[in-house]
Amino acid sequence: MLGRRKRRERMDWRRAKTLLILAFLILDSFLFYQFWTSRSHDLEVGQQNMGTSSSLQDVLKAKNIQLAIEPPTDMPEMHYLNVRYENFEMRLVSKLPNQNSRWEGHVFESRFIRNLPSPLTMMKSEVQKTFSEHILYFEDYKVDSMVQYPEKLVYFQQWEGYPLFGATLELNHNDQKVMGYRQAYFQVVNKGSGKKVISSLTALRTLIENGMIAYGETVHAIELGYFGHTYDAEIQVIAPVWRIVHGTNQVHYINAITGVMEKTPSLQKKE
Repeated sequence: MLGRRKRRERMDWRRAKTLLILAFLILDSFLFYQFWTSRSHDLEVGQQNMGTSSSLQDVLKAKNIQLAIEPPTDMPEMHYLNVRYENFEMRLVSKLPNQNSRWEGHVFESRFIRNLPSPLTMMKSEVQKTFSEHILYFEDYKVDSMVQYPEKLVYFQQWEGYPLFGATLELNHNDQKVMGYRQAYFQVVNKGSGKKVISSLTALRTLIENGMIAYGETVHAIELGYFGHTYDAEIQVIAPVWRIVHGTNQVHYINAITGVMEKTPSLQKKE
């Protein structure tokens, strides 16, 4: 009786061991398949980017378009954002010194009673200290160093390291002094599911093929951020975009998810 039980236990163990070996073989096969699929996809994307780069070089050469920068190679996962304009509550505004303020729609406008020195003449630490005392959320903005504007310095609100191109802070600037400012600020409500963005080269080619960059122009900047059109609604939707700066302060946006050119009032087709 005891011997029969031991033989049965040995048979059960051999059967279990066989099943474990089969399970590990199946798991190894699945992991190898996943690895090979991922590697093949990466190689395919790399080959597509090489092809895009090669064909783009031909287009740039044919149109004598110069690149003053190295196009970004990163293609991160980004999201559509639902945002709400900041209302700039009176309890916060009333604490701001040295200014007279008013609202114009979603934009907060203010004029300083005594002009402030230009940020261009100050150390970075001094800029933060001085303007944070006079402007709400100033620490959330970063200056737009790629586009020169007459009599103003433009800053973009930052979110998770990316500029929100519709949320601007404009310092009225003249003779090394700041007389006042206009400000829009977004509160991010939530975000959609993440999607990998198109390459900067694809965005640049779209702009060229749509005739928006003239023969002989120079591309000065290509950067990722968020942009959207303003609607008469409490919640606005802004999309990941590639912002491309070229020529003389010409700025265009390409949707970084769909690859579609975003229509802006300043768009003028180049011959």
